[in-house]
Amino acid sequence: MHIMVVNNLYPPIFAGGAERIVSYLCEGLVRRSHRVTVVSTCGPEMEPYPTEVRNGVEIIRFFPPNIYWSHDRDRGPGLKKWMWHGRDAWNRRAAERFRSILAATKPDIVHTHLIDGFSASIWAEAQRFGIRVVHTAHDYHLMCPRAFMLTRDWKVCSRPNLPCRLYRFWHIRTTRHIDLFVSPSQFLLELHEVAGLRSPRCALVYNGIPLPDDGRRLQPRATAAHPHFIMLTRLTVEKGIQVVLDAVSKLSSRLQFKLTIAGIGPLEELVRDAADRDRRINYLGFVDGTTKENILSQADYLLLPSLWYENAPVTIVEAAAHGIGVIGSHIGAIPEFVHNGETGILFSPGDAGALAAIMKRIIEHPQEALQALPGRSRALAERFTVDRMIESYESHYLMLLGGQPRRVAA
Repeated sequence: MHIMVVNNLYPPIFAGGAERIVSYLCEGLVRRSHRVTVVSTCGPEMEPYPTEVRNGVEIIRFFPPNIYWSHDRDRGPGLKKWMWHGRDAWNRRAAERFRSILAATKPDIVHTHLIDGFSASIWAEAQRFGIRVVHTAHDYHLMCPRAFMLTRDWKVCSRPNLPCRLYRFWHIRTTRHIDLFVSPSQFLLELHEVAGLRSPRCALVYNGIPLPDDGRRLQPRATAAHPHFIMLTRLTVEKGIQVVLDAVSKLSSRLQFKLTIAGIGPLEELVRDAADRDRRINYLGFVDGTTKENILSQADYLLLPSLWYENAPVTIVEAAAHGIGVIGSHIGAIPEFVHNGETGILFSPGDAGALAAIMKRIIEHPQEALQALPGRSRALAERFTVDRMIESYESHYLMLLGGQPRRVAA
């Protein structure tokens, strides 16, 4: 098959876990002899961006005309953002660029992920060409302009205001242009269905990641003198950075442990200051590759204190693959992947006191926490492999094509 994958960012440009999942899918499809064309965005100053090939994947980038690039972190005041969303409700000029790419490449399937910047207009263009559309949701972009379902004071939004309700009505209405709506978690799927999802078909497909080879994974650990907690995330409010720092501040200086925080984002200075004040905290900045693997292989617990409705955090699978437990918020889809008392420990979101109590118990009684964790983690991780994810998507592609691609890709 010739599969066109659309995501607003694609490596080497990253923002979060969605880009990794999309790249794992694309490169895995290429390994299975499919042709994959990625359509992604770039900043206006980067145009014309040359077509490139990374690990067998053809990548076409362009700037979807708007008042700024969706990856631009300096977006200006609120009015400017709403103007951006107004154009992104149905970006006709982006649709025109996408139409020319469809005409030139003639894919069998269009599989979209994060479409911020492109807008749902690209779904309609694919339909005009008679091409089936699969969409995988990684957040709540179709339901919330901030994509997090949080209010301005970082509380879960239960009563959206009128502009947000209009935003949701329009974007959910555009899902009639999707042939198959895919979610990596049951929680996210049900929230979209309650909001009035229009897609005629829905499916649950778990995200998959490359697992470490058996030689590195789940090696027996010697009992450490002091527990090692890690946090691998973007340093933003909704990820619960402040919750972790508040919890640590509640732990007596006599309690010895190590907390490694890795990531970048708006709250970097806050983390740096905390690390300067407390020698138990180690801030590494952005990490990837071997450095990230080493951190995971040396850790005991991953902290996931999210304040928002997490969908399917990649870090949970990474933690399971390395045999470490997760201490996470009981919110969103986290309980779907973290079994309380077996592969992790859950607490109420935002409750720094509860998190501090969990950490204190682990520090004082490390042998009593999460018995038989490595074996349970192995079973959990094996559910979320790249091959399983790709096989699921292949079966859905073929179903939409009636069992056969419309044409044989070169």
